Amino acid sequence: MRVKRMEIAVCIKQALDVSQLKVDPKTLEPLIHVTPMKMSDIDRNALEEALRIREKHGGKVTAISVGGDKAKEVLREAIAMGVDNAIHILNDIGEVDEHIVSEALAETLKVKGPFQIILFGEMSIDKYTAQVGVRVAEKLGIPCITYARSISIDGGEVIAERDLEDRIEIVKAKMPATITVTREINTPRLPQLIAILRAAKKPIETLNLSQLKVDLKPKLKTLSVMGVEVKRKGVVIKDLPVDKAVDE
Repeated sequence: MRVKRMEIAVCIKQALDVSQLKVDPKTLEPLIHVTPMKMSDIDRNALEEALRIREKHGGKVTAISVGGDKAKEVLREAIAMGVDNAIHILNDIGEVDEHIVSEALAETLKVKGPFQIILFGEMSIDKYTAQVGVRVAEKLGIPCITYARSISIDGGEVIAERDLEDRIEIVKAKMPATITVTREINTPRLPQLIAILRAAKKPIETLNLSQLKVDLKPKLKTLSVMGVEVKRKGVVIKDLPVDKAVDE
């Protein structure tokens, strides 16, 4: 059954490009401040799924991101991929945790909504906490489906297949609902050059985090972040077949 005019939100993050993350060899501290940033990979899958839902059911897609000035870069990417609106929640208060990000997103979704579907990547590629999507759902008081590898819409309900590693679970929920998706849900499109050029000129709405009526006190304190030191045995194996050498 076709749904009348879907309003879809997708929350995306500018994350560390962990493929280029380096560690100080002396302190083992990750060199975060010199690591390039990019749209979190699984958020790109969420964005692609939002666009596919719009293509099938009509409506609009709004992309939202919390972050500093450079977070606009991922919103420009989202516009180039095809979203209708982009909202930048400018972090003007300093370091934030998942609680603050969730509070800011939930408040913005309430003010700018209503949205029938709110999509997230299952987790970000740099922190892997998998907290924000479910926190937003709890704050809004709506259902949350996690680890979705496929999504379909039937009337006022969303049906999803959940990837639970050892089994697939099929669930449904009444809309509005939040959904966190896995990488397996789709292959994100690549925007054309003309779309990238046009996106640079499109407006992005900006809201200051400090001015939102939300709890801005962090609930999580990071004590340390350290790289893993891998020590080799330093053993040279000679003149053994491969199947025996691997056991040494």
